Amino acid sequence: MSAAEISHAIQEVGFLVSFRESAIVYPVIMSTHLACIALFGGMILVTDLRLLGLIMTEIPLTNLVDGLRIWKRLGLIIMVFCGLLLATSEMDKYYANPYFQIKIALLLLVGVHAMIFRRSVYANTAAIDRTPVLPGMAKLAGWTSLIIWIIIFSLGRWIAYYEPPERRPGGSQNPTALIEHVERVTAMAAARTPVVQGN
Repeated sequence: MSAAEISHAIQEVGFLVSFRESAIVYPVIMSTHLACIALFGGMILVTDLRLLGLIMTEIPLTNLVDGLRIWKRLGLIIMVFCGLLLATSEMDKYYANPYFQIKIALLLLVGVHAMIFRRSVYANTAAIDRTPVLPGMAKLAGWTSLIIWIIIFSLGRWIAYYEPPERRPGGSQNPTALIEHVERVTAMAAARTPVVQGN
């Protein structure tokens, strides 16, 4: 099977079809995803700027990291869960999107970043608090995390504006594919339009 066939098969799984066509659940999950991005992104920003010694220097790094850890993990889990639902329900739109592909790769890089700096920075905050000057390793962790997450969040917005070559002005278009796309969009719009019943 081709990548296009696999992605289409994924998004046609029963519960994903129901989720995609829901006039209530889909918007709620989308809103939750965006809210978690804002909250999680804010906590990441605060942590990274503290590692760089730019804000909240009067607060011990240990207190800040420990206090935000559980909330960052919770926000990340909800954000990723909602993002997976949204992406897999419309895989035809995402699988060939280069911004989506780069975003997934960078999310994996976040895990690598955590493993690299866990022992020397994130699990070593008490020792960092005892140093008169922030260690270079802490600043490196802050800079790399900040850059990676800024790119990830930016890619998340750019995904929506990507147009495949066949849909661009002057690009070659497959009439059958366009008809199928219009039929899917029409069906989704009809499913999300509330039916008003008269007396």
